[in-house]
Amino acid sequence: MLDVVFRKTDLGTEEVRGRSHALSPKLRQLLIMIDGKTPVNQLALQLPEKEMVHRLMELEWDGFIERVGGVSAGGAVSSPKPAPAPAPAASPSAPVSLGGVTISAGQVARIRNILYMSNQNQLSGALDDLLKQLDGPVDKSVLEAGVTRWLNLMRERGHEATAQTYLAQIRAVLKG
Repeated sequence: MLDVVFRKTDLGTEEVRGRSHALSPKLRQLLIMIDGKTPVNQLALQLPEKEMVHRLMELEWDGFIERVGGVSAGGAVSSPKPAPAPAPAASPSAPVSLGGVTISAGQVARIRNILYMSNQNQLSGALDDLLKQLDGPVDKSVLEAGVTRWLNLMRERGHEATAQTYLAQIRAVLKG
C-alpha cells in the first residue's frame, strides 16, 4: 500500500478548504499532503507504517481520497495492471464466520477495500476474481466464503500476521 498514489476527491478538497468534517490533526495533515502525484512512501509525514496504512484506509473509506495507481520502479505513476488469470479457490480449512449481523452495502465496500489492499500488497492480484464478485450486491454467505478464501491464501503465502491485522479491521467494520 505504501507505493500507491492517492488523490483527493471532491470531498477531500472541500475538507481541506473548510474543515467541515472535524478530522483529527494527523488525518488532516495527511489529507493535505496527498497530491495525486507522490506515492505514500514518499510523503514527509512521520508515522509508523501500520498507523499510516490505518489512516489512509480511514480517509479512503470516508471518501476523502482515492487511488490513482501504483508506482513503477522508476517512480512514474502507472495505471493498474491487467488482471491475471484467477487463482484456483483455496479449500477452506476453517470457514470465517462474520457473526449473526446484517451486512450493509457500506460495510461490504469497506471490507472489499481491505481485501483489495491485501490483494495488491501481498497476493499479487490472486483475488481479482473475488473482488469482482464483491462489486455488486453481496449476501453474507458469499462474503464469508470470500473472506475464508482470502485468509487461507494469505496463510499459504506466509502472511499470517498481516492477515490477522486485516481480519481485525474486517471485524471492526462489522461492529461499526
